[in-house]
Amino acid sequence: MANLFKQSRDKQKKSATQGVKKRTSANAQVAGLRFKKSSTSEKQLDAKARGSDIESGHVSNKSRVSIDALDWMGQGVARGNPVIFVEGALPNETCEIEITASKKQVANARVSRVINASSDRVTPFCPVFELCGGCQLQHIDAEAALLYRDQALKDMLMRQLAMDPTIWQPPLSGNREQYRRKARLAIDARNINRIKLGFREAGSNKVVNIDACPILVDPLKTLPKALREALEGFESAKHIGHIVLVAGDNITQVAIKHTKALENELIENLVDFALSNQVYVVLENKKGTLTPLQVKGQTAQDVSIATAEGFTLNPAPNDFIQVNGPVNQKMIAQALAWLAPQRGERIADWFSGLGNFTLPMAKTGAQVQAIEGVAEMVTRAKENALKQGISNVDWLHLDLSNEDNVKQALSTGFDKVLLDPSREGALTVCHALVQARPKAIVYVSCNPSTFSRDAKVLLEGGYHMEKAGVAEMFPYTHHMEMMALFTQRSSNE
Repeated sequence: MANLFKQSRDKQKKSATQGVKKRTSANAQVAGLRFKKSSTSEKQLDAKARGSDIESGHVSNKSRVSIDALDWMGQGVARGNPVIFVEGALPNETCEIEITASKKQVANARVSRVINASSDRVTPFCPVFELCGGCQLQHIDAEAALLYRDQALKDMLMRQLAMDPTIWQPPLSGNREQYRRKARLAIDARNINRIKLGFREAGSNKVVNIDACPILVDPLKTLPKALREALEGFESAKHIGHIVLVAGDNITQVAIKHTKALENELIENLVDFALSNQVYVVLENKKGTLTPLQVKGQTAQDVSIATAEGFTLNPAPNDFIQVNGPVNQKMIAQALAWLAPQRGERIADWFSGLGNFTLPMAKTGAQVQAIEGVAEMVTRAKENALKQGISNVDWLHLDLSNEDNVKQALSTGFDKVLLDPSREGALTVCHALVQARPKAIVYVSCNPSTFSRDAKVLLEGGYHMEKAGVAEMFPYTHHMEMMALFTQRSSNE
């Protein structure tokens, strides 16, 4: 998932046609799957490349290019020799670019100046967009961005997997601004009287100080300023590592990770902060022990968030949850519709987390095996399920990147499988599934590059892709969520 997240404000207010701030990818891992950066730095590009133009097959460090398309990550694509992926550029624009990495047939670059701007270019709505690494795509109309990227991902899968274009489904989307119900804030308290609290700069460990974040849901949006004011002036603020904000359906939680004890005066300030902002504060020490702050009128509660079919999850501050609630609801509904679990079937829900898909799947009467790699999450997921009357789930803690574990998990046989892995994908699992031959597999992916790699294993192993499409889980970022249904090919296919 995605990672939430130098010019002066006067420069930021210039029109798009005057120029675009240098930006780097918010997720080097994702970019590296398509184009791994060479060790050659921008300043070390060879003299021949610096002095040549694009038409000759080389890219100079200050080149003017026409942008032909947007890739699925939202980067401009200038086709030619080499193909150039340009951060901050839009289709139908002419831009001056700076090369950041180069190989023989492909290069990465960033916009230094927009010469002719696209009609889809808009003014970013966040005042710190040019600095903050949380969002990368506020410079393009959101609907246009989804259409371009949806098409780009469809084209990529047609090219890489020979996907039938007729199986592509309409994208799932929801709120764009104010969509995140969880965020992790970084802190720089070296100067306790001028604490910085916010998100990291793009491509840097520096903290961008923010008062409010427009992509956070209402209970969280304005908390950074109030929280910073509560922390400033206290020496022990230097011992705070990070702060996690979670907007549950019942409470808003602020979890403060600290490596040494916080002074009593700071604790008292945090009590006032909790009362004034109607939030529940939890302190997490270096051992991971969580201690709710004692606040008059508050009774300690776990965060509760809805999954589907009336079920709820109770995430701890460091647990993974889908940050976009409305899109998550649509994604669960689509996954269950495609998998169509039936009473009496054996279904595997692997990389299950707290049971986002597990609980509504179990409600159908299927016997579900839920596997997660974090032991504490498995324990909490099982307890939560039993509290809600779900007993037809076999909860297991296993590392599914281990081949022996996967074989063990598959030993009892399954009719259908749902996969929702992390960015690394599920390559080991997919190799095992083509031997186990479940009737149907729904693969939910937050990384189209590793999905394409894993899908190739399933397709070559006797499955065909019956449906596929994207979910706009993380608007304004490089990240794309997608889902696909694989079913067994018949013997005469």
